[in-house]
Amino acid sequence: MSSAKAISPVQSPMRRVLSNFLLLARGRVVAALMLFGVTALLARVLGPVEFGMIVLIETYALLTRGLLNFKLFDAIVRFGVPAYDAKDTRTLRRLIQICWRLDLITTASGAIIAILLAPVVGPHMGMDSNHVFFLTLYSFVIFASIGNGTSRGLLRLFDKFDIIGKQMSVGPLVRFVGVCIAWWFDASFAVFISILAIGSISEDLYLNFYGWREYRKKIGPAENSQDTHNMRVDEFTGLRHFIWVTYWQANVDMVPKRITVMLAGYLLGASEAGLLRLARQFSSLLSQPAALIRQVVFLDLTRSWNQGSSDFKVVAYRTAMLGALFGLVFVVVALFFGEALLQLTVGQEYIAAAPVLALLLFASTLDLTASSLRSASYAIGHAGLVLRVYTLSALLYLVMFFALTSFFSLIGAGIAACVGAAIPPMVMLNLIHKSILTIPVVKKKSK
Repeated sequence: MSSAKAISPVQSPMRRVLSNFLLLARGRVVAALMLFGVTALLARVLGPVEFGMIVLIETYALLTRGLLNFKLFDAIVRFGVPAYDAKDTRTLRRLIQICWRLDLITTASGAIIAILLAPVVGPHMGMDSNHVFFLTLYSFVIFASIGNGTSRGLLRLFDKFDIIGKQMSVGPLVRFVGVCIAWWFDASFAVFISILAIGSISEDLYLNFYGWREYRKKIGPAENSQDTHNMRVDEFTGLRHFIWVTYWQANVDMVPKRITVMLAGYLLGASEAGLLRLARQFSSLLSQPAALIRQVVFLDLTRSWNQGSSDFKVVAYRTAMLGALFGLVFVVVALFFGEALLQLTVGQEYIAAAPVLALLLFASTLDLTASSLRSASYAIGHAGLVLRVYTLSALLYLVMFFALTSFFSLIGAGIAACVGAAIPPMVMLNLIHKSILTIPVVKKKSK
């Protein structure tokens, strides 16, 4: 007698992508609501200047961590899928150990550099000795993120998006509860920055715990000591190149998210940096789903491309179209109700961020559209070309940011973001279309 599971149809890649996306989105929605509450409370309690200082401290830590973070989760998926599908645990174990070792070295180096440079960078951001002290202490938080890239890659490889979804809400929940308590007792600046640090550490530890728990379940310890002895990146053809490409891609991605906030603090002051960060916090309603889409579609796009399946273009194109439609709804809302929304949530003194909010939402819509196209380009082996496209886009953005903010303040930052975000989706759409017309035909004939 056959079970229901045995006769049920295999879940299509598009349905699986949507299912995994909903798992992540559920955690991200909870996280977004919590972070929104944290941002609103901090902005109201601290005022523009002190809020801007907290923004600069947190952004500095995220930036320095990111500059030496190789985002190894993409490499684990890209090179781990064939070994995992073939049940080749030895190869998979060696790949993961290589990634873990690189994760440890680079993240620890990033933490040390952040701590040493804090006394130098702080004064250039308008910080006094007290704020520089907090900037230095907050940099120690980076140590807790050692191994995060490997852990996230393991959870994605093993299709444990439910755990990743839950992890996304851990840090924001800790921060929200802590900030609410601190606000109730009229706490000092030091207490608020400590709560943010505890929230960051808690989500990092949660991710590492569950990532390695799944590793022990799915792979387990090596039966032969040689399985994890003398690992070399060159064992995996193309791994070194892929890691470097995704590393630089991650740094390019930080230009609009982190670097420009620091530049705003340098060029315009802490208050303006706080306004820009506030607008970016609202626009993360779209930029965060873009990151989630890249996580969930890459696994299925890689597998579909390797198999020469027509599901590849269905997932890539349909996800891009849905992202564009979803984002435009938020842009329209921001155009008509942006000022009212900011006044209601964070106060009258922050409504100057309304115009840049609408522009950043449009830029995030373009990024949301490009998210599945980028994963598709990675899957077909064009990660290097995608990096060059995003690098060109980021350079154009920086040039326009410097030029336009001198004349139009934060509005210039929004215009620069839109122009920079428009280039990647157009180029990648053309690249994928040409590849689908040629490479899959060869694949199918070779079977």
